[in-house]
Amino acid sequence: MNASLIRFFLCLVLASCFLPGCIRLGQRAPERVSYILSAERPPSLSRTNIAGILQVTPLRISPRFASRSFVYRQGTSRYQADFYHEFLVSPASIAQEETVRWLSASGIFSAVSSSSGPLPPDFVLQGQIIDLYGDFRSQQPYGVVEIAFLLLDHRGGPRTILLKRNYRIESPLNNSSADALVDAWNTALSRILENLESDLGNIVIAPATPSERTEQNANQSKGA
Repeated sequence: MNASLIRFFLCLVLASCFLPGCIRLGQRAPERVSYILSAERPPSLSRTNIAGILQVTPLRISPRFASRSFVYRQGTSRYQADFYHEFLVSPASIAQEETVRWLSASGIFSAVSSSSGPLPPDFVLQGQIIDLYGDFRSQQPYGVVEIAFLLLDHRGGPRTILLKRNYRIESPLNNSSADALVDAWNTALSRILENLESDLGNIVIAPATPSERTEQNANQSKGA
């Protein structure tokens, strides 16, 4: 290779380092940061009403939010995934684990698990994450969480629906950082599980008749 050709390639390398967005020598690329969700349950909510075994099945999640990357809403139909901030594992798995942990501490049920045990469950709780994103469409951003829960009665006979309700919380952020968004999501998830616990306790402690149950589910669907 002659000297002029070598100089040509050196010039290309040097020029590329001054292009917009080029990472300069010695500069570290941004690192990916992983988070988990955590719902903190107030001890004052503890109950002592034991009502059988509850199984919480794996939560489903909308395909729009199924990846581990954080999702930001920036317009009516415009969303952006954040490559550098993500959940440590699937957000649906985290939400299921937090739901089991929360309801286990509630005292409503004799046992709460995420899988089938040696004894058949008396109740089965199914759930789906409808929304999980940061809403940055205004000067006041929000962490948005919406989960639909379905409680089934498995105590013999035909399976009946005891609860069918969507829980949606929009929790304001203190600032626009990823840490603040996770804090807002944690607050939203805690409020959702607190409302779910209250509804489950009322249903299990004082079961409704089939006609009352149908009316309750209709009212809950209207209020969701």
